[in-house]
Amino acid sequence: MRILLSLLAVLFLATTATAQVKLGLRASYGFSDIRTDADLDAISDQFSNASSLSFGVIVEYPLSAVISLRSGAELNRRGTTAELTQDAQIFGASVPFGAEAKTRFTYIDVPLMAQFSLPTEGAIQPYLFAGPSFGLATQGNVRTTATALISFNLMTSDIDLDDINYERFHVAAKAGIGARLNLDEGFTAFVEGRYEQSLTEPYDVPLLEARTGFKGMQFGAGFMFTL
Repeated sequence: MRILLSLLAVLFLATTATAQVKLGLRASYGFSDIRTDADLDAISDQFSNASSLSFGVIVEYPLSAVISLRSGAELNRRGTTAELTQDAQIFGASVPFGAEAKTRFTYIDVPLMAQFSLPTEGAIQPYLFAGPSFGLATQGNVRTTATALISFNLMTSDIDLDDINYERFHVAAKAGIGARLNLDEGFTAFVEGRYEQSLTEPYDVPLLEARTGFKGMQFGAGFMFTL
């Protein structure tokens, strides 16, 4: 938590110290899944993607015409979907045989990335970005569904992160590509896609007998203005 607060303080000082800083809002939708170094071949068909949402504030500090530092604060959801072939405990929740368990965790993230804008003379400017992201898990839940002609929700259980010894601090590597459209002086809209992969492994999933992190892709849009 102290690390996140320190990063946010640095962002605030950088924002107030220069008039060239760009501030924006973004939202994105995509999917995430588990990432582990363990061999999942025997049970890979039991796991699939879960929907992934992200909302956040972007702070962009230009260092030159093509290179910027990009940070901000984001609310992200990460998780996975498991189709069970036996009764099991999923993140502390009992899930019966034949059911599908969708697990999602909510994180507050602070990315610290480098952004490279391709110089163009037109209204559309492509860009690339990459770097680490530091996060803190705040909550999670398991939604259990079953299918009998149609899918229906059996129950939704909150996950006690402390009770299952879930490692709240999260580090990930992110990279993406996007394009921005200059709409007015100091005001732009953008679309982008990005990939992320956990560098930390917050939990030891009983079905896998291995610690796991997350990986996923998101596609989003937003707008920015120059302060």
